[in-house]
Amino acid sequence: MQIRFAEIANDELADACDWYEQQQPGLGLRFKSAVREASSRIARTPLMFPVELEDVRRYVMNRFPYTLRYVVRGDEVWIVAVSHQHRHPDYWVERIKVQ
Repeated sequence: MQIRFAEIANDELADACDWYEQQQPGLGLRFKSAVREASSRIARTPLMFPVELEDVRRYVMNRFPYTLRYVVRGDEVWIVAVSHQHRHPDYWVERIKVQ
């Protein structure tokens, strides 16, 4: 499966990487690497992770307090949110109506 990031999810990823990098040099790169690993795991077994809302699934990251929310469309996985687990938990729900 091919992984694709919605533009807004890509912006969230970039913002989080920047924030982590400001906290400690190199940490932003480690976060980005962890997201890449999570994306690869999702691509291998996209239906393994729980459905959260309608057809949106979630992958909870281990080393960082983030969740990747995604939908499967044919042979593609669309990451629709890279969301912090402690901030406005349902902010991304409105995006699904646009998909």
